Amino acid sequence: MAFTKKLVALLLVFAFAMSIAACGTKDKTDPGTNGGNVTATPPVSGGDTGDGSVDPNEGKTLNVLATQDSGTLHPLGVTGGFITMLYGFYEPLYDTRADGSRKWILGTGLERISDIQYTLTIRDDVTFSNGNPLTAEDVMFSMELCAASPQFSLNVKVVDFEKTKVTGDYTIDLWYTSYNASQEPGFAQLLVMDKESYDEVALSTTPIGTGPYVVENYVVNSHLDLVAREDYWGEPAKIKNIHFQVINEEAQIVNALETGKLDMATVPMSEVEYVESLGYNINVYGAGYPYVTLFSCKPGTPLESKEARWAVSHAIDRQAIVDIIMLGNSTVSDYPASNAMTDYEPRYSNMHDTYTIGYDSDLARTYAEQSGIVGQTLRLITNGSSVYNTVAEMIQEDLRVIGVNVDIVNYDQATYFGVLMDESNYEIALFTPSAPSMLAVDVMAMYLTFIPLGWAGPERDLYGDLSMGAIGTYDPTERGEKLYEALKIFVENDPWFALCELVMTRAQAPNLTGVEYMPSGTIYYNEISFI
Repeated sequence: MAFTKKLVALLLVFAFAMSIAACGTKDKTDPGTNGGNVTATPPVSGGDTGDGSVDPNEGKTLNVLATQDSGTLHPLGVTGGFITMLYGFYEPLYDTRADGSRKWILGTGLERISDIQYTLTIRDDVTFSNGNPLTAEDVMFSMELCAASPQFSLNVKVVDFEKTKVTGDYTIDLWYTSYNASQEPGFAQLLVMDKESYDEVALSTTPIGTGPYVVENYVVNSHLDLVAREDYWGEPAKIKNIHFQVINEEAQIVNALETGKLDMATVPMSEVEYVESLGYNINVYGAGYPYVTLFSCKPGTPLESKEARWAVSHAIDRQAIVDIIMLGNSTVSDYPASNAMTDYEPRYSNMHDTYTIGYDSDLARTYAEQSGIVGQTLRLITNGSSVYNTVAEMIQEDLRVIGVNVDIVNYDQATYFGVLMDESNYEIALFTPSAPSMLAVDVMAMYLTFIPLGWAGPERDLYGDLSMGAIGTYDPTERGEKLYEALKIFVENDPWFALCELVMTRAQAPNLTGVEYMPSGTIYYNEISFI
């Protein structure tokens, strides 16, 4: 594959736009005003529904915000928030709903024979947009492409390709090298491509998938237009046209909502009340991951001792971050991952003073003096986003109070993840550890494999044995016990410290129905309609 290996770490931050859990919706369908200055004009794209004789979707276009355009539509080249757009024309084997139930799409079954052997069956009535029938060979081919990709190999991380074989037109004898609790959720991120027509270059602008739409027009960093397939194998798309508008600036997003140019959009937390006053329905949801501070534990550096890391953790006023960044719409974290993870247990919370006591500048000063970091200067790096920058400035002031200096270094997002791979580049780094699997065991086992943070020694080795042992355990009860023991070691050593739960918000026009937000971040646009 021609994709740069710099992208290897980008999957680790699916969370920026992909790892979400729906929390409920606040409905306000009555258009309002903003102090009399702007008249609310949310889109009213539907037709006459008075007696049901006119299709409200006829001739209408669904206008959706898009961000972080990767410059390609190839499934193994798209990263960040733009991934959800692919689900208009590509499809996975299945997805997972917010309630944990499975939404079967191209797959029809995954029968367990043993912990490491399964029978995967797929639909026998699906065609790609070029007319080719979907077969097990296409699924196998797509798995092999993922395995060869530095970025997407995690989707098939434990598939044993020597043993796994296509056994029929619609069946695969699937083998794992070892059991891994995150593998089945990983398959939900596997978008299936047509083996016969595969062309890496052509797919960057003209995708061939099994989805309900085809690409009509794509202009990088501008827009993506989709039109519904007449020959789609499933339920026909209710809205025939989708226009994804690429907008990355918050002010421009709000302006597009003000003028009724968007039916669906993520909105800044600071603009929620205003956007709601325009007549949009607001969906507030926990993203399924926290903001954390990663610490360089490398020997010979300022934060090599756990006492030095405790000093930083106790110095951070996390409630202030909740109040200022999240406007009070979040909670201070009580363990290193997110409480929204599906395998979270209450006993994982408040396992160490850094979480039970939390913010205590006097205690922080004591640890800072004990570890010798008073008067030293720590490098705090960010990805350059406005939220990260504000959090960094707050931490900078908190550490100044205990006599520790902080230099903030901002990188662009693409560069940032490469910088994170080498702990000698920083003492503190802001991050959001997440996983499409929505499993805490996945986050806690896998991240220190990719971002080691310089943590080494007997405790690190024991933590690795316990955490990797947990993710490799089939029985959920036994898995939880191993994770619990691993977390005890983790919070004692504090290689990263969780600040608060990330909360995000979406706006949608009040005349839309059928919108379902999947925890993986995907939306199946063909199920949406105007009313």
